[in-house]
Amino acid sequence: MFLDRFLLMSQPEWGELFSNRKFNIAAYICIFIGFVLCIINDGPDLATGELSLKSVYAIIILSVLTNLAIGIYRKRFYAIPIAVLCFDLVFILTILYHTFILNKSINAITVCYSVMYFIINAIIFNLKSVLILNFGVFVAVALCAARTVSAEDAASSASPSLILNALILSAAGFLLQHLVLSVRAMLIEKLGAVTLQMAALKAEMEIEKAKKEAREKTIQLNRISIVEALGASIAHEVNQPIAAALTYCQAVRNWSVVEYQNAPETLCALVGVESNVARAARLIENIRLLTTQKDRKYAMADIREVVSDQVDLIQSEFERRHIRLRLQPSTGETTALVCASEIALATINLLRNAMEAFDASVQDALVSVHCRRSGTDWIEIHVVDNGQGLSPEEVQTAFGAFQTSKETGVGIGLSICQEVAEHHSGSMSLTANSNGGVTATLRIAIDPAKA
Repeated sequence: MFLDRFLLMSQPEWGELFSNRKFNIAAYICIFIGFVLCIINDGPDLATGELSLKSVYAIIILSVLTNLAIGIYRKRFYAIPIAVLCFDLVFILTILYHTFILNKSINAITVCYSVMYFIINAIIFNLKSVLILNFGVFVAVALCAARTVSAEDAASSASPSLILNALILSAAGFLLQHLVLSVRAMLIEKLGAVTLQMAALKAEMEIEKAKKEAREKTIQLNRISIVEALGASIAHEVNQPIAAALTYCQAVRNWSVVEYQNAPETLCALVGVESNVARAARLIENIRLLTTQKDRKYAMADIREVVSDQVDLIQSEFERRHIRLRLQPSTGETTALVCASEIALATINLLRNAMEAFDASVQDALVSVHCRRSGTDWIEIHVVDNGQGLSPEEVQTAFGAFQTSKETGVGIGLSICQEVAEHHSGSMSLTANSNGGVTATLRIAIDPAKA
């Protein structure tokens, strides 16, 4: 707006001022006092119904006060400066008309009123605007005072010395007010420079913080790129001894047929070894798939069977740590179109996280696994523990790569689980239990293509 260039505060600052309840109350009190003074001083002239200087002055002042009250109520920031300008103009024109047109003397109180206008202008307008407005008010008062002192009837209406003293007071107020405003402007300028320096320092600190975070992210990305680069090689190297183990198992099976006439105990043990070695091979292959970003193979599979296999695989580790691992019966059909090896890898990670959530001193440690159908399109895997749980901050950062709350953890388990969930058009979530511990929920679509 045009007025902005002349005001001490900007429009947003006026908006903040109008939002202050104490300011609004003080403003309304001042307006009420203005109404009272106007009615007391000029009310009798208004009551007569005659058109006089005082009645016109009173009507103008009451109108300005009314508009000011409405402007403050509606939070129109320009209401106050416009009202102050009107007051200045009405005051100047009134005293000039009263003195030079009506040939009446100005009194000392009216001269002292100029100091009040000086102060009000200084609150609203900037330094240059205040100087112009206050100078105009002072010149008008000085002209009227000079006319009153030199008039022939000055002695009968007011003491010339009193008028002069009031004029001197007005001049002193004008000069002192301008001096104070000049000092204030200088201090504001210096304060602005200091503020800019502080802002620059703060910005520099934020830049350094951002650089540090960027370096840390770069290190993390570098670690991820190393994992991606070495994933296929590591999987290949690990798959070789696994393949060799399967070959030896087949050889032992053949020898047992020839030498021990199909020894049932030996064959049963071999079946277990072959099954677990094959499962390990599938897990290693899935790690390679996750790092090389190749297409995954989706097929219909019973999710509960996949989860049950992982429970059997890790059961001995739970028993070694004296933690009960319980697989709850599934509810409903749990067959879905999935990449079984990815679901297995995610389940293993969730089970290991639940196992590592317990301190050595925890008693009655329990991890419960439940696979169930949710609605018509989803299957959920819940892993519930009663361990030490996670803080809200740890929950927020739990799914980031290389984020871990464990001393020996790498910090990629939950991020892999989340990636597996996204591959199956699902989601991964952590929820704090009311009795302690965490519930990890892996939600996958029965048919990812339709989800």
